[in-house]
Amino acid sequence: MPEKICPMCGRSSAEVEFIGNLCKDCFVKKYGVAQLPEQVEVTYCTSCHAHRSMGRWSDPYESLEESIADYLEAYLANRVKPVEPIEEVTIKGLRLEIAGKEARAYVDLEGRYGSVTASETAVVKVILKPTLCPICSSRKTGEGYTAVVQVRSYPRPLKGEALRRLRRIIDSVSEDVVKVKELKEGIDVYMRDHPTARVLAARLRSEFNAKVVETFKGMGEKVKLYVSARLATLSPGDLIEVEGSPMFYLGDTKNGMLLVNLDTDKRVMMSPERLWDSGFSLYQGQNLKSMMLLSRQGNRYVLVSDEDSIEVPSDQVEAFTESLNEGERYLVYLSRRRIYLVRREG
Repeated sequence: MPEKICPMCGRSSAEVEFIGNLCKDCFVKKYGVAQLPEQVEVTYCTSCHAHRSMGRWSDPYESLEESIADYLEAYLANRVKPVEPIEEVTIKGLRLEIAGKEARAYVDLEGRYGSVTASETAVVKVILKPTLCPICSSRKTGEGYTAVVQVRSYPRPLKGEALRRLRRIIDSVSEDVVKVKELKEGIDVYMRDHPTARVLAARLRSEFNAKVVETFKGMGEKVKLYVSARLATLSPGDLIEVEGSPMFYLGDTKNGMLLVNLDTDKRVMMSPERLWDSGFSLYQGQNLKSMMLLSRQGNRYVLVSDEDSIEVPSDQVEAFTESLNEGERYLVYLSRRRIYLVRREG
């Protein structure tokens, strides 16, 4: 191939690669590598830094710079056009300088012409259009919700670890929460849409054996979903009464709640729906006593209360506690078949 001389700088093709009749450096100076829009407008949320693209809002960003950079990279990638005779162009990087409502984007471009690569940094003016995204606007005004999850509890009030667990679950869907109202009777969670409200209700059913009931209020576009989620504030080790029978709550399994009927000595698997439909309460019957384990010699147990004492064979005693120690007090259920040491007291 005959040697070429660049008419702009005088260098030859023996010194530098050429694109057409110009050395690649002079080609870039005269024509550039690619065509980009001179100006781009970006609408962003002043609260969460999300940006709007093709009519939809992005997820929130930790910084405005990251949000604008992501938008520009996606936007410019679809609009960058190589200049003739460049065959292919790639955006290699992007840097931002933000000043008020305007910014400059420095876009690093790399073009390919055969085996020759050429680079340039193009400057794009960015017009920033601040606003609030629908989620942040809803949170600020307290409006814009389409569903309310009304969380109530039974048989105990929401407090302590149960309340902390509930707040963690609400935090897991916080992006779609418009506002949270803590009331005397419970907590109302205002949600942006119906699907997320149902996701929250499903979590409450799974983790709190909640009874979930849906109702609708309003008409047409103004209809709102109200989800009643009544949490069963029970813990393994609780003694409850279901349909007149005392039940010891062992814990949850994938098939439901595992209970022991203390009158029949049989284990019962019960779904949350059946528990709520049957009706339940904390057991307050007369067969429940506070007693001290006086001794456990041989195959006999001696238990005493403030009123009386009992001595029973060890095969008629079942303890739900990890260990038994003489001299300690226990909550005891006295059935016709057995004596149950429900839990240690004090």
